Amino acid sequence: MKKFFSYFISASFFKQLVAAAIVLVILIQAISWGLRSYTRYNQTLTVPRLEGLSFDQAQDVLKKLNLKAIASDTLSFVKDQDPFVVLAQQPAAGEKVKIGRKIYLSLNDGDFATLPLPEVVQLTRRNAVSRLRALGFTVSDSVRYIDAIGKDMVYELEVGTRRVVAGDRLSIRDTIQLVLGNGKDTLR
Repeated sequence: MKKFFSYFISASFFKQLVAAAIVLVILIQAISWGLRSYTRYNQTLTVPRLEGLSFDQAQDVLKKLNLKAIASDTLSFVKDQDPFVVLAQQPAAGEKVKIGRKIYLSLNDGDFATLPLPEVVQLTRRNAVSRLRALGFTVSDSVRYIDAIGKDMVYELEVGTRRVVAGDRLSIRDTIQLVLGNGKDTLR
């Protein structure tokens, strides 16, 4: 047992300990240098503003900068924007990123979302307009009146020249016109 402990205070043990420490320092420095090179430390690009560009245009801009465009969301729909236009991006414009980074883009829905038309016949104009607009439909301010006893009661819905009924799928870009009663009794 005495021989075992005496090895830890011998010169050969200290020589091996110093050699191991030197190898460890060299190894840590090599790994540090390798990681800096691999992760491109301090080599950043500024993310450009892509909102308002089409997806293809955004891809071209990012490709020139060695960045990748990823369409992450096409569920949003903004009526005033063209289909597949970039609505938002992550990381945001002006942030610093490394070469090869993915830029996630939220795009405007390309199919102009269609929704089933709810039942609004026999509702007042005010209630029908409120219900339709809450779902995202566009309702015309101009209406067409017909002879019917219910004043400002909805009797029909039209898109352009065609009559539509509850359950019909309409694009939220379509403008719905209400056909209302004028309050005149048609039985006289």
